[in-house]
Amino acid sequence: MAHHIFLTGEKQVGKSTLLQKALLGYTKTIGGFYTVRTNQFLQDSYSVHLYLPKEPPLACQENLLFVCGECTDSIPQRFNVLGCQALERAQNSSLILMDELGRHEANAYKFRQAVLSQLEKDIPIVGVLQHPAEIYWPEIVSHPKVQVLTITKENREDPDLMKQIRSVIFL
Repeated sequence: MAHHIFLTGEKQVGKSTLLQKALLGYTKTIGGFYTVRTNQFLQDSYSVHLYLPKEPPLACQENLLFVCGECTDSIPQRFNVLGCQALERAQNSSLILMDELGRHEANAYKFRQAVLSQLEKDIPIVGVLQHPAEIYWPEIVSHPKVQVLTITKENREDPDLMKQIRSVIFL
């Protein structure tokens, strides 16, 4: 049995929604992070913000990761600061959430290392990897403690899929 499970698949297929359904009923502490794309922060464009689990998604400058469509040198630094802080706070959690990891972290070397070091620890991890996961995060895809599940419109309602995910969450 895998110690960590990551979901991958095409955009908008329901990866994060499936993960949130799997977490229903989990009463222990959840650490880590989740990200939300919104147009509520900048009225004329979308931005992506990082939140801690159980934290309401209130977009602000302090949790801003990047503005969609903009490529700036500050993006890796934001991941290095916000992402590493979230993972550091997760050290005493029963479960770590990483929703989601993708291409924007490519040059955030400190954050990438923090993510990979979590895979070696005993705290179970559930997360979402942008597709194609093997391109953006090959270290996670090939890790011996990780199982990557590809979510599709056809399988996202499969009860066996939910059982696999919950087997890591409810160890």
